Amino acid sequence: MIKGMSFNKGILFIGKSNIACTHEVNGRSKTWLKPLNIFSLAYAGKILYFSMPLWFHFFFLTWLLLIIIPYAASIAGRDGWTGLPAFTLIYFLLGTHFWFPRELKKYHGAEHKVFSYKGVVSTRNMDKIRAADITNRYCSTNVVLLYFLMVPILFAGISAAGVPWLRALEAASVLSLILLPAAAYWMNRRGGTKLHTQILNLSYQLQKYVTTGEPEDRHLKTAVRAYRRLALKEFPSRVRMPRSTHVNKREESKMAIADITVIPIGTNTTSVSGAVAEIHQMLKKTDKPIKFELTPMSTIIEGDIDVLFEIIREIHELPFKSGHQRTATNIRIDDRRDSAGSSMEGKLRSVREKINEGENPDNS
Repeated sequence: MIKGMSFNKGILFIGKSNIACTHEVNGRSKTWLKPLNIFSLAYAGKILYFSMPLWFHFFFLTWLLLIIIPYAASIAGRDGWTGLPAFTLIYFLLGTHFWFPRELKKYHGAEHKVFSYKGVVSTRNMDKIRAADITNRYCSTNVVLLYFLMVPILFAGISAAGVPWLRALEAASVLSLILLPAAAYWMNRRGGTKLHTQILNLSYQLQKYVTTGEPEDRHLKTAVRAYRRLALKEFPSRVRMPRSTHVNKREESKMAIADITVIPIGTNTTSVSGAVAEIHQMLKKTDKPIKFELTPMSTIIEGDIDVLFEIIREIHELPFKSGHQRTATNIRIDDRRDSAGSSMEGKLRSVREKINEGENPDNS
């Protein structure tokens, strides 16, 4: 079963054999796919950890120091406070699940909506994905909630046996962590008992009001891109329309053609090849259903008119993301509604046929 994980800069999805991720790097979106192994997991873990805000690192370091320094002092023979018990670090690491930064909440919400949506996962269906449920039956919130429900129950049982309260709390905390995989399996794989229902209802409330936020377009696009990168490798039916549906869609829609020229202003060079190269790298990576072609004077893009406007906006923003302060974008759009056959190939074919007719007038 595919698993998702949101973090402060993006989203990753883990499948049977691969891991895919889309995240923000220096203001730009980066998507990658790697084989699922210890090295790719370590790489993902590094991205997740360093994406966390400064306050997280501050509190994490402070918590560690409150454990290590007093303990080291006690070993050296100094009397006094021995520091926070080491097992409380579990509370910090799991407890921050309910203290997500704002951006992480939005990415978490986008991840859930992609999972909840049952249609073809694509930016063309963005409105439907946005309307999908923000709660997830298999969210990690279930596991964290189970842990914090198990600790007091085990603590009460161990304390009843006459164990001092701090030792009882330590035993309950560690034992709950050991039993957590089995509890998660019971929660996710077994039938819907009343206890399942009660725990799930509580988890859904936490997901809805604590651990997720309503995502914006960029959060949804991040989730869709990461999911599609993995799905195209492992389960393409979730991101591709059935052939018959695709054909009907093409018959109903009218393709438009856009001619685009982008000129960054105020650069230290007269060349615009760098900007053009960035545009074509972006067009190659997009999952939008378009065709494009580079010409000596401009870039030509063919697609549904709504999709074209989305692409044009992304193209116009590229120079600004590269540090330019002014950009001139020239756009020409040929949107023909009286014929379904208006395409780049169709236009060229029509012209070539007329040229051939002119060169061979006797053929008629």
